[in-house]
Amino acid sequence: MNTRQEKPVTTERYRAAVARIIAAIRRRDGLSDRQLAQRLDCSAGTIRNARMEATSLDPAILIRIEQAFGPGAIDPLLALAQVRCLPLGQGGEADGTPALAIVEALHGVVEMQAASSEAGRRVTTQELRQILPELRAGRAALDTLIARASGEGGASGGGGASGGGGASGKGGASEEDGA
Repeated sequence: MNTRQEKPVTTERYRAAVARIIAAIRRRDGLSDRQLAQRLDCSAGTIRNARMEATSLDPAILIRIEQAFGPGAIDPLLALAQVRCLPLGQGGEADGTPALAIVEALHGVVEMQAASSEAGRRVTTQELRQILPELRAGRAALDTLIARASGEGGASGGGGASGGGGASGKGGASEEDGA
């Protein structure tokens, strides 16, 4: 896997990425520091300090973020290494039908763009949220196929790229985070 870095990963860049993750989750889910801390089994001070870029977040908490808020939640951090999280066993690769996950995601988008849909031909954020699990499965399937084609898959040739988040179906990185 090519992990060429544009800029060196520094503590400052790491902390800024973690702060973006926390801000995106809080904004998207309407959570306070205390509420987010409860979901992640840590203190509100830990969340506040990470949000303010005053300290680094424990890696175990980063894993809990990915588990609680879904695949892609920590992608802004992983982007420092030019990678992103790919859920294991998603996207149809387990049953040999990655194209099915891609087609299901595409079908959902096409339905939204129908003139008779909620917003006509314009796709709304609310409509996208309704098919978020399908979009994520489609993205995972594409990532798996790309990894296989570029030789980045596991030894069996069918595995996913690096990473592996929980498949809670909730959340993910926000649009501003590049997901």
